[in-house]
Amino acid sequence: MADRANGNIIQLEDGWNNEIKKRAIDKLEQTLDNGFDTAFEPKEYIRIYTTCYDMCTQRSPYNWSRDLYQRHGETIEQYLQNTVLPALNDKSGQGGTILLNELKHRWTNHQIMNKWLKKFFTYLDRYYVKHHSLPTLEQAGLRHFKDVVYE
Repeated sequence: MADRANGNIIQLEDGWNNEIKKRAIDKLEQTLDNGFDTAFEPKEYIRIYTTCYDMCTQRSPYNWSRDLYQRHGETIEQYLQNTVLPALNDKSGQGGTILLNELKHRWTNHQIMNKWLKKFFTYLDRYYVKHHSLPTLEQAGLRHFKDVVYE
């Protein structure tokens, strides 16, 4: 992986696949699926945050803010489509209480995912989102849950 401290450019696919997806998103999804508490060690968190920050502050055409904002939303949608909806559909024929308990569980997991993704991509919220008048990462995450699960 390129290191901005050495003046190297972080390419989109390299930063996304080798750092953000691998070290943050995959770990987060695995932790949620296995029912463990989601906790990133401070060094892990700082490394992921720094990668996101560096990718958002590189000079054009290597500023990946727009791409990371888009991938943030795609990540949430994919998790909802591939994990949450099948789990809810599996419980739908088993009675209202079972389905509601599963929905509660998935909503709690979604809140955890939304919180961590917001932390990793904080720089996007501070600058890119404000400058482009976009929904905050938290708002976008909530909207994706509503759109995918309820509609």
